[in-house]
Amino acid sequence: MLNIITSNGLSNVLVVVTRYFGGILLGTGGLVRAYSEATIKALNSTIFIDKDLGVEAEFDISYSDLQKLKYYFEKNNIKIINNEFNENVKVIFEITKEKLQKMLDNQINLSFKILKFKVIQNKYIEVLL
Repeated sequence: MLNIITSNGLSNVLVVVTRYFGGILLGTGGLVRAYSEATIKALNSTIFIDKDLGVEAEFDISYSDLQKLKYYFEKNNIKIINNEFNENVKVIFEITKEKLQKMLDNQINLSFKILKFKVIQNKYIEVLL
């Protein structure tokens, strides 16, 4: 089972096979085949999630820029966690460090203006495969 997991380049995986019959009819080879087949079937029916180091952060933007920011985030697969509506809009989101750096480096070309920026915490972000 471990060989199948490692040969697929996987980590942070748990595979459980429950054996209901404790006899010796299958033999060692039969058990290896049964456990291997169960592991392969489980991996074939699994949804894989890749995670990348990122941050939970917040932007303050004007109300007029909210739709532009939402469009940009949707286009770039950036997840909005929460919005707070006060004098300006505070948008709390999660983003990979790579995307964040690219966005901050390219601020002048963004369709919205960032009034205030703050990193809340580092965290692992799910990345679409």
